[in-house]
Amino acid sequence: MPQTADVFISYSREDKDRVIALAQKLREAGVSLWIDQGGIDGAAMWSEEIVHALEDSKVLMLMVTERSVNSHNVIKEVTLASEHKGHILPIHLEPTRIPAALKYPLAGIQHIEYFQGDAAENLKTILRSLERIGVTIKPPELIAAAGSTSAPAPSHSMHSDLSKELRRAIAVLPFDNVSPDKETDYFSDGLTEELISSLSRVSGIDTVSRITSMQYKGTKKDLVTIGKELGTRYLMMGSVRKHQDNLRINAQLVDVQTDSQLWSETYKGKLEDIFDIQEKVAEQIAEALKLKLSINEKVALTKRSTDDAQAYDLYLRGKEYLYQLTKKSVEYSIQLFQKALELDSRYAASYAACSSAYGLLYGLFKRDEVLLEMGQEYGFKALMYDNNSAEAYTALSLSYYYRQMYDEAISAGEQAIALNGDNFVPHWLVGRVYFSMGLYEKARKALERSLELEQNFYATYNDVELTYTALGMESKSKEMRRAALDLLPTHLLKFPDDSRARLFFATGLAKSGRSDEAREQLSRALEFSPDDPLVLYNATCAYSQLGEIRLSVQTLRAAFAAGYHRGDWIKRDSDLDPIRNDPEYIELMKDK
Repeated sequence: MPQTADVFISYSREDKDRVIALAQKLREAGVSLWIDQGGIDGAAMWSEEIVHALEDSKVLMLMVTERSVNSHNVIKEVTLASEHKGHILPIHLEPTRIPAALKYPLAGIQHIEYFQGDAAENLKTILRSLERIGVTIKPPELIAAAGSTSAPAPSHSMHSDLSKELRRAIAVLPFDNVSPDKETDYFSDGLTEELISSLSRVSGIDTVSRITSMQYKGTKKDLVTIGKELGTRYLMMGSVRKHQDNLRINAQLVDVQTDSQLWSETYKGKLEDIFDIQEKVAEQIAEALKLKLSINEKVALTKRSTDDAQAYDLYLRGKEYLYQLTKKSVEYSIQLFQKALELDSRYAASYAACSSAYGLLYGLFKRDEVLLEMGQEYGFKALMYDNNSAEAYTALSLSYYYRQMYDEAISAGEQAIALNGDNFVPHWLVGRVYFSMGLYEKARKALERSLELEQNFYATYNDVELTYTALGMESKSKEMRRAALDLLPTHLLKFPDDSRARLFFATGLAKSGRSDEAREQLSRALEFSPDDPLVLYNATCAYSQLGEIRLSVQTLRAAFAAGYHRGDWIKRDSDLDPIRNDPEYIELMKDK
């Protein structure tokens, strides 16, 4: 059996020298590789060893050349990875026509043209792509040196040197869902979030944000590696088993600095006991870390957003659907939040989440003023029951933004940030408001902070790119576009009907000169959502970047007819620069 590696390299032996050279650079960057040094075509048979290595890897890296794409064994490997729904990353070593046998498994997948442009930049692009898939690489300062050194990468054991002092902080890693019903991930994720929230009320220790912690969901990295990546001394992890109303929760606390377990406990009970369990865990963590709690902190740890366990369960289910950001999922989340409120009419968190859902439904899918009114009503109710609800202020900022009440949107967004600076959404909203007002430097700072906090929200990349363009920072704008093109194919594999994301992808492809791919993505997006105003506006941008002036202006007219009304954004969106002098566009934009 081969040793497990993150990346399986598929190639033809005729390309061996080029492939081995690139593989060495990847190894020097800390990437774990499996490669048949003899060349796959040289094997007497497609062996069991190769199959196991491929199945155990996180990604198949296909070295694309005329020889490799016509190799029967390479085609087998790509097909097997595709059937197992594994990640595939094509690296083009030369201009290559993809044969029919590989067109389907490679359709819509991001590829990297390693053969042209700056080799160091192309290597960085590969490493960024691998990292987003979950492959471990070295810190950025070491990546730059990866192309210049020929020394082999040092091996690291779990007990690597930790002489550098780690900061006194705790990261609550996503609890594993070991329930018979795997659809209860929402509950284990919710428990993780609640524990982070509880521990953040203790002043004696820093807490890593939920967004940062959730990036380690399902990771195979060892605890020492995670601690070093976060610069965090303490890690908390565990598992949740939920079967109907029965709960079993295992939790433990590890000191990464000393590689020792400080505390461990198992809790059993009913769903209604979940709040008591959460309080006990937070208290025992504080005790294990020898923290002396003030009276106010002791009271804060017992603060509950609701006493109704069923309402809490519905709220967690609703949050899971809300995060999926499809029209159906957002609508269903509203139903779940409202059912939770029927059980507890003072449940501030559910009011706030429902407010966000109404705002997103309006902003992304359905231009109906009633939705904004409902969003504001639920936001104000959330604040009535909890005047420190960061999510309520975020939701109100969203509603104000869509109503073009910019001063109010900034005020609400900044209040949300003051209450919870680790949530990327209010930073993103404030950045968009500043962009709409033409305050590009302020927009840049807010949007960059949003991107620091959450790197998987594709919309931010487009907003940052446009902001950089407005500021004349063209190289940074191109860098952001490349990052988005790296990210979007993975997102679209998970959410193939996300027309908005598909159009961002199409526009980025058009700007990068990949016109045929852009037209394919644009066509698919419009098939999914032909009448959505936001989709039509984004299609306007894609047509503009393709040089399709007439189609772009006609689609903008259709977007206005469907309800799109953000004239302030249109005037500042550089994606529409190619159509600015068109007489029909000028006429359309009168009084906008």
